[in-house]
Amino acid sequence: MARGIELDRSRYPLVVMRAGEHYTQDDWDVLMRGMIELIVSGPFGLINDTRGSSMPNAVQRRAVAQMYADYEKQARAHLLASGIVGDSSLVNGILTALNWLKPPPHPVRVFSSMTDAERWVLQHFNFELRRQVLGPSVEQRVG
Repeated sequence: MARGIELDRSRYPLVVMRAGEHYTQDDWDVLMRGMIELIVSGPFGLINDTRGSSMPNAVQRRAVAQMYADYEKQARAHLLASGIVGDSSLVNGILTALNWLKPPPHPVRVFSSMTDAERWVLQHFNFELRRQVLGPSVEQRVG
């Protein structure tokens, strides 16, 4: 993905965010509205695939902090876990941005692969949520 930001809800309640190397402030604003919609609507887990994306700027980092401040109760209740996938320098920058004002109100962990991130995020789901993502053979597919 070269441009824009994608918030893929096709496997909801597992949501995957991918940001291109170039995205606009408008793209970021759409992302923030989408995240707020997810946070207020019910439980979900997030995989943030940062590979190939640029770092959020100061305005964008403030928007993330403000979202957590404005929707802290819902974020604590509904954002079950966030797995971040990417190279170490970019991921460290994102974690710094997430912890800018205070730690996020949900578990966060860094991974080098989508598979590992997905497995970890799904461990934070109850059985019914995992089944929505994985189908009827969920017992065999999540450790």
